Amino acid sequence: MSKLFEPIYVGNLEIKNRFIRSATYYALSDIDGYIGQESVDLIGRLAENEVGLIITGYAYVLKSGQSYPDMNGIQDDDHIPGFLKMTRAVHEVDGRVAMQIAHCGSASETAAKTGGDFMAVSMVEGMPDYGRKAREMTEEDIEKIIEAFGQAARRVQEAGFDGVQIHGAHGYLASQFLSPLSNKREDRWGGSLENRMRFVIEVCCSIKSQVDDDFPVMIKLGCKDYVKDGRGLTIEEGTKVAEALEKEGICLIEISHSIQDNTFRKKNMLGITSEEKEACFLPEARVIRKGTSIPLSVVGGLRSIPVLEDIIESGVTDMISICRPLIREPGLIKRWMEGDQRRADCISCGRCFNIDDKGKINVYCNQLKKE
Repeated sequence: MSKLFEPIYVGNLEIKNRFIRSATYYALSDIDGYIGQESVDLIGRLAENEVGLIITGYAYVLKSGQSYPDMNGIQDDDHIPGFLKMTRAVHEVDGRVAMQIAHCGSASETAAKTGGDFMAVSMVEGMPDYGRKAREMTEEDIEKIIEAFGQAARRVQEAGFDGVQIHGAHGYLASQFLSPLSNKREDRWGGSLENRMRFVIEVCCSIKSQVDDDFPVMIKLGCKDYVKDGRGLTIEEGTKVAEALEKEGICLIEISHSIQDNTFRKKNMLGITSEEKEACFLPEARVIRKGTSIPLSVVGGLRSIPVLEDIIESGVTDMISICRPLIREPGLIKRWMEGDQRRADCISCGRCFNIDDKGKINVYCNQLKKE
């Protein structure tokens, strides 16, 4: 049997195979982040189809960190009953599910447009403009957000999840602190790498203080900025962040990108139609592997069994994270397990997020609908 379908432990959590459904925004919550039956059914369907570890779409820990109007929320205890239905649905079919929690910082579009407290790490040129300017975070703001991550993780555990994942990637708040492109602070939160990583380290500590000692705490880490002039967070710095997080008790690092420009995205993350175009973050994973001993996973254009087997067999990562292919084919992992090992149908056309005539985002494979 392929090692891809062998079990693995992440902390004390046994996962039936090496596949992670990487956290994917699915636009099904209401304006206050409450989930309904559609969300339960979506995650339950992935569990039924043998995805080893499902990570939910990101949930904001405070309203000030809300990016989209239909983004999940976990900012107060009233959210726990809805998520309990989700975790029960997953556990009924012997699945495993973790919640990704986040604050979107200066990318908090909905907070900005609805009159919320719109904040940024630093006021830098080129930051998002949603009709009004953000304000720079104070020390008190930062401490409040760190505490909110801890309280959110407590709720995650009370809602029956098998673990929690910090969103430390994709240019959201943790990335904004880590990157010298977005962090120009001159206090203890900015400047040196030690200062820039302080926020995500303190978030990890806050979470660990609020959950059981053996509750798995993971991170999706933006290990590097991908911008054409080469400035920003380097892979050497990203590796040091990963090493520090391991020391703080993080039990799984999912390797992804931090800030990126459209040139990188178009070249590396769209139109993945051959094995040669897969695994765009594998070189960075190799670097991080040298500095860490905990389980790693990598995301980014992974589509075919030979590529995935090579990654796992080489020991570069222990797990494989897949996102968009599971939008098109929720049964992909089960198909592979049952012997049909054709590559994923997804070609990374970038048409997963579709806006209807009312301006509502709907997540589905536009290409599949055309077919």
